[in-house]
Amino acid sequence: MERYGCFEVRTTCSSCGSPIVVNGPYRLITCPSCFKQTDISDTMAGFLNDFEEEYEGFDNGQGQGGTLMGGSGTFQYGYWRLAPRCSSCKTDLNIPEDGEASSVKCTKCGREHFVSPVPEWLKHEVPSATLIVASQPVSDAGESILKLDDESLKPIVMTCPQCSGALTVSTGSERILNCSYCNTEVYVPDAIWRKLHPVNKTVEWFVGFAGKNSAQLQSARRAQDTREEKKFLRGWKMRSVPSRASKKYKPVLITVVVLAVVFSAAVLVMVALGYSSSIISKVLSPYAVYAVIAAAVLLPVGGVLKSVFMGVAGKGKLCKQAMTRLAEKHGWKHSGTEYRSTVGYINAKYRGHDIEIDPSDDYAIEIDLDDSPFYLNTEVPGYPQDGVQRFTTGDSSFDNLFPIRYATPELAERIQKSPQEAAVVLAPIYWFVNRWEGKLWKLKIDWRDVGVHLISGSSGFMDTGSGYLPPEDLEPLLEDMIVLAAGIEAVAAGKQFEPPE
Repeated sequence: MERYGCFEVRTTCSSCGSPIVVNGPYRLITCPSCFKQTDISDTMAGFLNDFEEEYEGFDNGQGQGGTLMGGSGTFQYGYWRLAPRCSSCKTDLNIPEDGEASSVKCTKCGREHFVSPVPEWLKHEVPSATLIVASQPVSDAGESILKLDDESLKPIVMTCPQCSGALTVSTGSERILNCSYCNTEVYVPDAIWRKLHPVNKTVEWFVGFAGKNSAQLQSARRAQDTREEKKFLRGWKMRSVPSRASKKYKPVLITVVVLAVVFSAAVLVMVALGYSSSIISKVLSPYAVYAVIAAAVLLPVGGVLKSVFMGVAGKGKLCKQAMTRLAEKHGWKHSGTEYRSTVGYINAKYRGHDIEIDPSDDYAIEIDLDDSPFYLNTEVPGYPQDGVQRFTTGDSSFDNLFPIRYATPELAERIQKSPQEAAVVLAPIYWFVNRWEGKLWKLKIDWRDVGVHLISGSSGFMDTGSGYLPPEDLEPLLEDMIVLAAGIEAVAAGKQFEPPE
């Protein structure tokens, strides 16, 4: 069932301060005084979507008004739940059901109104909008046209106050004329100027809506995304990267495996020598008890030793030394190293970005971004914010690497448009992943930062589960993450990513 909204909008020119009426859902408006054009497409779409979300809360004839300040100016607006009516005498209009472009005359006063299909640019932003009823047609380009009456099109003759020469003034004339007789600059009086440029009055216009509004469509899309994610994640297996839990309990597993191998070898040797099962059981039973006791004592001791020495031996020590050298090179402070068992961390600004390097944290390096257009993660993340949509690249390796993938609608559309366009949009991410494939534990790109965590690459007991950065990779990774962050920002600004030589 179709529903209608009535709108009145006006603003002022940001250049000359003159009032501008917005008598339709335009993308571009033109100042009647200085003729400056202003793009108000975002503001106009916002008005309509706000009305749609509040529609059910209004009774017929009810609405609200207010002032909105934004990048395209300050707007005074009002909207109401009303069916199309004559802007002069308020008589209900008979709107054709086909929604085609046409004109409708008021049955009472005869004033003409124009019915227009919603332009594509507006349909894209307000998917539920179906038709427009206004005092003049709304073109596909969405550009407001200065409406002049027949009288204002006729030129006016005035005399030069200096030499009394005849001067012809028309709608295309400047406010200050140059007299062709005495070469004097003449200011056109207000009465003549207003005659040639009659003031446009704010009149109400209407939009018809049908189907789900923007918020409802987004909610439905989000529900579908959730179903797809759950289905995918049920069959999603962690890649060759070990989980944090497995790394945490790796010493236990190693100890159990070693003991099992020793006992199995002892049994095989005794069987080979011809011992009976009763003798084997009698001989090995005491050792089994001793092995259990040893494991119960040695495992906690090993954990303590690991925590004590992780910053002073193995990769922990090498990472701490590399962090110190990096901090000294760039004049940063390497904090948190007063205890021997800690690697420490760095918080600094590097090449215009805030960075954090903390190998003992969830992510070893983070580079702050200013509202990234992506939400990507190699693990199951928290749910992304509103205003984004899930996308599929068609590249199974990329989609498997990031099981939950979101981007701003503009970038999501580009990614799904074609493989070539996806390659352009995702170029900085492909570049980074290809350079660090096999070394990354986790890679995340969200609304705050880009972050990575590395596999330590060590199978030694003392280094298991640390996730320390290999010293030789610390600065190259930092450099590449800055390139990644800058590349993402370039893509968001509509530019093309240029990888370094």
